[in-house]
Amino acid sequence: MGLEHLLEALERDASAQIEQVLAQARAEADRLTTAATETRERRRRDAQGARERSRLQEVEHAVTLARRSARRSVLEARERLLERVFTAARAELPAAAAGSAYRAALPVALTGALAAVGNEPAVIRCPKALARELERLCPANRASVEVDPAAGSGFRLVTADGAVEVDDTLEARLDRLRPILARRVLTQLELEP
Repeated sequence: MGLEHLLEALERDASAQIEQVLAQARAEADRLTTAATETRERRRRDAQGARERSRLQEVEHAVTLARRSARRSVLEARERLLERVFTAARAELPAAAAGSAYRAALPVALTGALAAVGNEPAVIRCPKALARELERLCPANRASVEVDPAAGSGFRLVTADGAVEVDDTLEARLDRLRPILARRVLTQLELEP
């Protein structure tokens, strides 16, 4: 074999090796490009998902704040309404204390208040309009009656030492019944169309 054939064989082998190396390099470049594209797409999807989750959390937070604000507004409106209702009711208490129904229930209320203080000496504080009737209803020497313009609509029975006080004013009764009455008022409002 001559030099010429040897050179041709070497050239063919070199060309084949170059083609093989080029093919491998192209395959590696394609693999790297595909992997990079997949990585880029995955990162883009992850970033987009994170942005969407963040936006969703922001929207959920805004909705929660709006709901709380709306509930607060409703509760404040209900409280203002209840305050108006109870203010109007309080304004009617002096007239109720002067009414026949209250006067008819007064003996039972006084008997209950006297029973609550036992045999302790006591003072009945009441408005002037009730003083005579309470003096008439109170057993002799059981309690003294004092006119107190600030007593409210009804009476207060206080032991002489001030240790026990029975507040039987209509204002106190209204205050004790306020939670029950408030629920009834709000229930009535919800039932009305």
